[in-house]
Amino acid sequence: MVRRYSKFMGSVAFGLALIAITAMSCTAAVTLLSPTEGQKVREYVKIMLPASAVPDSGFISVLVGEQGQEKFVAALSRDSAKESGGNLIFYWNSKAPYYDPNNPSKPLYFKDGKYPMKVQVHDPKGKCQDFAIVNINLKNKVDRTNPAPGVSLINRLAFGQVENYRIHSDVAVFEMVNGIGLPLLGGLGVSADSKIIQSVEDVRNGGEYLMRYRTDDKAYVSYRGVKSYIYAGLELKPQLYRLIDKYGKVLNGNMFAKQARFQISDILPVLPKNAVKEGDSWPDNFNIKIDGLTNLVKLKGTSMLDSFEWQNGQECAKITGSFSGNSPISLVNGKVIGTGPVKADVTTYFAYKSGKMIRREIDLAFDCIILSGAGDELNQATDAGAIAGPQSMSPYGAAAPFSDEPGAPNDAPSYGPAATPPPSIAPTPYTTPGTPGTSDSVNKKGIIQVNVVESLEK
Repeated sequence: MVRRYSKFMGSVAFGLALIAITAMSCTAAVTLLSPTEGQKVREYVKIMLPASAVPDSGFISVLVGEQGQEKFVAALSRDSAKESGGNLIFYWNSKAPYYDPNNPSKPLYFKDGKYPMKVQVHDPKGKCQDFAIVNINLKNKVDRTNPAPGVSLINRLAFGQVENYRIHSDVAVFEMVNGIGLPLLGGLGVSADSKIIQSVEDVRNGGEYLMRYRTDDKAYVSYRGVKSYIYAGLELKPQLYRLIDKYGKVLNGNMFAKQARFQISDILPVLPKNAVKEGDSWPDNFNIKIDGLTNLVKLKGTSMLDSFEWQNGQECAKITGSFSGNSPISLVNGKVIGTGPVKADVTTYFAYKSGKMIRREIDLAFDCIILSGAGDELNQATDAGAIAGPQSMSPYGAAAPFSDEPGAPNDAPSYGPAATPPPSIAPTPYTTPGTPGTSDSVNKKGIIQVNVVESLEK
């Protein structure tokens, strides 16, 4: 179910573009400077051609595959290219999915191998003017011996080490009508963006580390292009100290709970203690909080070493996982209520030589109830604060009895340094279906999808 409906809409656009582009005839006249014939390529493939070949306001299209079976993979505007030495440089992400028009809800990926790549040049009206074809050798997988030895996956940390992780989330809400998901948030939807600063404050015996996590003050939620800065005006920004081991297991989620009990996502992946080979799996769990959108969501499941791939120029272990948990998310001032349980598909790229997580993609999906008036409120909303609602915009969680027990901050909802959150951002209860004052007959079923990307900044 994850990404099914949101990707369906994008797939239709891809299919229409494919029909429009391939239906036009053009001649093989353009000179393709990169890639060269038979070149090995991976990740972002550099496409270079003379600047004079692409008209102003024109674009190029990229198709991959044998003639008659080409797959449309990208349309890139001239403005998106970098101009250097009289040439235009474009990039095609060879790891991005493509879609079959006959089954547009299912993402497909190119396997390693040799493919013809066709680059077409179009004028501003879409007419194909020229094209070039070159054979490429796609090599996104890391070459390994067969059989390959097991690999030890360890978070390599050192005192004083600082890493910045950018967290970007996109939210889509779909009303279910006769089994079809109709988008509720419109084309722009809701997005959130923040940066978590991770630093190693102490190294202890037995491979234990005291980590400090901070959220920057530029975290925001955006709706219809209008940003609402989450922590503007707050004296204390979210931060906490967390004790972990080298395998990413959280030993204490908040070491100094009496000072501040903020909620921050787990960043480091949970890794197996033994060397693993492709196909090996292990139990996994982690907590995720999307600043401005959700409270802490606890997820449990299983992870597996899928393969070894190049990511951001580094040899990475590609780890896939399936998780489940409950979600407290609600949107549109409590008129869109997640009913759970939440399901999550997670893909992690872990640079096993340097011991760093490079990228993690988290796809959350769960059922929801859409209360009467949600659509009207969305149409009247002018910023993301009105969409997310006060309980989600808070850096604190719901108030809960304080506990001095070891590990309690992991198990209890978090709150700020005061007994309760400031009134301006305090959680507000929402009306649940079936309670007095509501009518189940006007409530509608829906699906919430949240796509999260955590990436290590250089």
